[in-house]
Amino acid sequence: MTPIWKFGLVGVCLVAVSACQQRAAQDVPTPPADMVDRTTFIHLHADLQLLEAAYRQRMLPGGDRDAVRAAQRALVLENAGVSDSAFTATYKWWYSQPEALPAILQEVQVTLDSLERNSKWN
Repeated sequence: MTPIWKFGLVGVCLVAVSACQQRAAQDVPTPPADMVDRTTFIHLHADLQLLEAAYRQRMLPGGDRDAVRAAQRALVLENAGVSDSAFTATYKWWYSQPEALPAILQEVQVTLDSLERNSKWN
């Protein structure tokens, strides 16, 4: 490769990378007005994941599993002082963040692991 070709290739790569970074910053949606703080969201997400697992494993009591799941979800959110609409808006916002989502999900997993380790059944 000639030096001019190398310079051109490096220049194209730098422009492409900077263009991607600018686009990513432009694509970040505005956080919802009633956004749940990160720590609360992570704990609620973990709790709701456990509820969903219990639902899928048919571990929820009662005849109408869907109604029981909905009631338990409402109870989890109520105990945290978070409305369903605020949690849902925050959930949608985080899930629209491809760069940040893996870290959020990792924190949810760490929370679930901690709950498992500290469970009275463990």
